[in-house]
Amino acid sequence: KLVILDSLICGIAAGGLERSRMMQDVVRGLGGPAEASVFGMPERVPAAHAAMANAEIMNLLDADDTFFTSSHFAAFNLAGALAEAQRLGRSGQDLILGVTVGFDINARLNLASVVLGEAADGSFQWARVNGMGFAAFGTAASAAAVRGTLSREQLRNMFGLAAWTAPTPVVNKVSTRLEHFSFKYANYPGTAQAGMMALMLAERGYVGDQECLDGEGFIRAQGSLSTDHELMVEELGQKWWILETCIKYYPSCRYTAGPIDMLRRLMQKERLKAQDLERIEIRMHPMGYALRIFREPPRSIAPDHRAPLNGAFNIPYVMALAALGRAPGPQWYSKENLTDPEVWQLASRIVTSEDESARGDVVRAFRQTRIRRFRKTPASMRVWARGREFSCESEYADGDPWSPETKATWERVQQKLESFCSDLLSRAQMDTLVEQVRGLERIEDVSRGLTLA
Repeated sequence: KLVILDSLICGIAAGGLERSRMMQDVVRGLGGPAEASVFGMPERVPAAHAAMANAEIMNLLDADDTFFTSSHFAAFNLAGALAEAQRLGRSGQDLILGVTVGFDINARLNLASVVLGEAADGSFQWARVNGMGFAAFGTAASAAAVRGTLSREQLRNMFGLAAWTAPTPVVNKVSTRLEHFSFKYANYPGTAQAGMMALMLAERGYVGDQECLDGEGFIRAQGSLSTDHELMVEELGQKWWILETCIKYYPSCRYTAGPIDMLRRLMQKERLKAQDLERIEIRMHPMGYALRIFREPPRSIAPDHRAPLNGAFNIPYVMALAALGRAPGPQWYSKENLTDPEVWQLASRIVTSEDESARGDVVRAFRQTRIRRFRKTPASMRVWARGREFSCESEYADGDPWSPETKATWERVQQKLESFCSDLLSRAQMDTLVEQVRGLERIEDVSRGLTLA
């Protein structure tokens, strides 16, 4: 339920941004019956179109949960489940089931995909082609679980059809680019739409490739170097991977969270003001520092519809905003902040380097763990202020589920709601939303009992 609330916050907060309005114009132009809501739109649209739009909108601010600092896919699951629950008047319990089951399928396909390889010289290399077509499976599963009417055979066909409708991957330039396209790194709307299409086709009798995951075909076609088939089914129905997703409190890449947390705590402890900060050197996790945008952060961000995508990876910019006390949320990418000289003057005093001591954790995770993922994202930082030097270190970021100190709580996610949505919702509306999600299993009809605006 926390993941559902968190995803709703991301959607509500981003619903009025420029790229969201562009997508809203698209689905409005497609027409069709009024079945499900889209964040930021007063009218309803066909459920498949709503899922397509909402998956993209919930991911726009890069504030949605992150699975092992590698992927975001709860947005797909809530988008599919919510659209069907609203269309059919299903219960809150159905919505919870849909999100949980679909998330687990996405997680298992993600874990089974080997996208990082070890070269002969011991270095690690990302697959040259990468995609998120696997999330079409989770989208379809979430919507199908809510619908609750497909037979076992239809569900098998649905997954086979998802393998054919899922978007193909593209050459992944995320590691080298300094500016994003309108799609950040994957076609979210196309992936969600593919999942919804697979569901509808299967329900009407289409036959799909039921062996699509048995060989190397689908996952290799998505850019994976190889496939670990056992991870798709290991502890299936016993271990639920949604319990290991990370909640994010800032609209920025997960690799920025630890440094932001450290800086805010240091400034509070030492009673530092932004103007006291003379220089900040961030020693970043090697997997984050592998991205060129973290090594060579741009010194400006164009105030267009891509600003949230580009700003989310500009660590000097988001660190400066945090130091200046600017509340996290969509306002981080307002024209006022994007063009504020004070922000960029402070950002110019923030530099990055690699935390080489963390390389061992990456190597151990890759060589010694079955899932090849690391739970710790260590980072360190040196801050010069008032003529003194301060050192900070962290292993986990707030919102990580692996330590009692950082595990997400209702109180902390509600604070995120207030920070992200106070300009969009009244206090009463925010309190109502939290109350409804906390008691989601008692809502009989999501279409009428879950208020999103």
